[in-house]
Amino acid sequence: MNNSIKISVIVPCYNQAVFLDDCINSLINQTYSNWECILVNDGSTDNTEDIALSWQKKDNRIKYIKKINGGLSSARNAGIQNITGDFVQFLDCDDYLYNEKFEKSVKEINNQTNAIVITDFQRFDSATQTVLPPHCILKTEYFSQKEILLKWDNTFSIPIHCAIFSRDIVEKYKFNEELKAKEDWFFWLQAYENTPETHFVPEYLLAYRMNSAGMTHNLFFMQENRIKALDKLEQVIEDKDLLREFFKQDLLATMKENLQLMERIKLLGYKRTMKYKINKVLKVIGIKKD
Repeated sequence: MNNSIKISVIVPCYNQAVFLDDCINSLINQTYSNWECILVNDGSTDNTEDIALSWQKKDNRIKYIKKINGGLSSARNAGIQNITGDFVQFLDCDDYLYNEKFEKSVKEINNQTNAIVITDFQRFDSATQTVLPPHCILKTEYFSQKEILLKWDNTFSIPIHCAIFSRDIVEKYKFNEELKAKEDWFFWLQAYENTPETHFVPEYLLAYRMNSAGMTHNLFFMQENRIKALDKLEQVIEDKDLLREFFKQDLLATMKENLQLMERIKLLGYKRTMKYKINKVLKVIGIKKD
């Protein structure tokens, strides 16, 4: 096996120490050994530091960085500043990789610049401790800036952990620290700006942990950051016709959602009116309501 390509793994940590051992063990158990792990403590108040320092003592491939809290993008960017590898794997500390993730990814690499290797994924339900199928089916034809712009969330989305990115892509774009959500989508759009050579391994090689308490379930928060991301699209998408197509689709989708909301409000009003009328009749005939 060609062991010359080094993979830098960036693991942002914020108050999820309970998952950190599983995450790091998934690296220790990789069949491919030429990697480094940069643990970025983003101002955690739990025992993240104790666990991270313990792992740093056990394995010299593991590095520990501590910073004040700045959010996920800020933590990833801090990690990027410390990489020494040829390719970069982003891995949140509540997720984990399967043993052959690196080995099977490295086998696909032809060039070490402007290149991305993507593998398939599964979901892990923390509540039931079960592995579930992915939320979408990834296909090779999705891996372009146009498809990522037009079909993200309504047809597919790619967890950032699925990929290893060549170092030049990561160092050029980094993550937008103004975005507290939708930062992955924005990064994928940037990564595909110059049509990188992409290889797809259609095997489940990582687990994405589902957490109902996570910020991805805060709809207002997500929508607020989506608006911020939309406002920045012109910085990333040079094709103005493509941008117009996207905003046309987005406008139509928004109008459809508003219409459905209006229908639900109308139905709710009808139900309340009927309830009032029924209670009024029951009162007249002397029957108490429940």
